[in-house]
Amino acid sequence: MYYLEKQIEHKIIIDKSEFIAIITPIDSILDMPEILKIIKKTYPKATHYCTAYVFENSQGSNDDGEPSGTAGVPMLEVLNKHNLQNCFAVVVRYFGGIKLGAGGLIRAYAKSISQVLIDAPILKKITTTNFEVTFKYDQIGLIDHLFKDFITHKDFLGDVIYELSFTDDLSLIEEHRHLFKLVKEKGTKDILVPWK
Repeated sequence: MYYLEKQIEHKIIIDKSEFIAIITPIDSILDMPEILKIIKKTYPKATHYCTAYVFENSQGSNDDGEPSGTAGVPMLEVLNKHNLQNCFAVVVRYFGGIKLGAGGLIRAYAKSISQVLIDAPILKKITTTNFEVTFKYDQIGLIDHLFKDFITHKDFLGDVIYELSFTDDLSLIEEHRHLFKLVKEKGTKDILVPWK
């Protein structure tokens, strides 16, 4: 999944109609009405303000008066094709006098979103896997040394419990799985590790 770093905007002209694509990162679907209100104020008297959004497990689109399925749906398909998450897209259309037909509209709205994404500042989401490791006090030095970059929390009640966080990189996790096995072989045998 990918996330936008900031709002992006791009304009194209197709058969005298002006299409202005704006994609904004959102923290909630409740942000969308206010964003749309600002866009309508910035671009008044447009013929259509078609929308599409993806937020967590929810997504949707609106054709705003264009024939059903010719605007919002193709916009949404482009967002999904690019694996974008937590964003709200609006394409403002100023009608230029030439009807594009259903196929032409689908291509125009999809192209508007595709074009705005070409140079967009997109961030890749870094997912993590968290582990809890329990061990005896005499292992603290060794565990601190081996996993210092991954320790997110330490608890010293009874046995020592560390929470470790790894990026979801299988080779990195596999490498550290080997280190835990090494610790068990060379150190105490009662370290509890999250791997078999």
